[in-house]
Amino acid sequence: MTPARLRQLEAFLAVLHAGSVGAAAEMLSLSQPAVTKLLRALEDETDLVLFDRTRRRLRPTPEAQRFATEVEGLFAAARRVDQVANDMRSTGVGELRIASLPLLGTELLPRLLAEFAAAHGQPRLSLTVASSHEVVELVRGGQVELGFTLPLPGLAPLEVAAPFRMPAVLVLPPGHRLAGRREATPRELEGEPCISLGRQYRLRHLVDELFERHGVTRRMVAETQNAQAACAMAAAGLGFAVSDPVSAAGQAGRAAMLRLTPTTVFHIHVLAPPGRPLALLARHFLARLTAGLAPYGVRPAGGRRAAAAGRAQRDGRSAAR
Repeated sequence: MTPARLRQLEAFLAVLHAGSVGAAAEMLSLSQPAVTKLLRALEDETDLVLFDRTRRRLRPTPEAQRFATEVEGLFAAARRVDQVANDMRSTGVGELRIASLPLLGTELLPRLLAEFAAAHGQPRLSLTVASSHEVVELVRGGQVELGFTLPLPGLAPLEVAAPFRMPAVLVLPPGHRLAGRREATPRELEGEPCISLGRQYRLRHLVDELFERHGVTRRMVAETQNAQAACAMAAAGLGFAVSDPVSAAGQAGRAAMLRLTPTTVFHIHVLAPPGRPLALLARHFLARLTAGLAPYGVRPAGGRRAAAAGRAQRDGRSAAR
């Protein structure tokens, strides 16, 4: 449909609603002859008689009433299209699918997603909590818009932003001799009972390497596949755990949490399907997650500049394809 036809239809509805050419002209900020010309052109091009001109006042014909119903529907649809475009500019397509390792996906992401949905018009949400390897496969297959994983080989083509940098924290039973301190060193844990992740987990190796570098021998009393479970066991008095700050926060008030100096750093990688730009809704949520992690002392590696560079690099790859 041409812009000229839309202008004719706009004039037709204005006359129908206003009741006269003069009132319609005022509504449209046009002259009366201009409105009359638009009506004549519409009738000529559609071969319809829309107004009875046998008297001094225009009277809509039955055809005009039927025609108006369709024209009203056309303009209503156009308004809906404009609204959808506005919504997409502000929030993106109304669906967000995320896959995450349990470290983020068990407690933090559900809370942030609820807050995000309330602020962004209740988009459809999907959260899959899985191992890092499974998350990578979901991202590669385009089944999610965002994925969060531990470091794995071959992630570079999927990375959409700088990884999050998580300094490890020390989780102690509330009655521990170090519990009143703000920080502790690895050497102060010599011979202490320790709760650890299983040997198949990269985080376990990072913690082991930290204590080995400082010549500290721990007494391993328990293993688990879940960081939240390790922190809960520490809170229950089984021993100490070295954990990410997000998992440790779940035991606030039940366990003592100290800075470990020096510490090790865990990295959470941010992934998205290759070959396409990151959806606007996903970008908004990534910004919300970044803000939500800051109180835990977790920030993008290299700061905001590195995160922006990662996005630019990703957008450049997508444009090149």
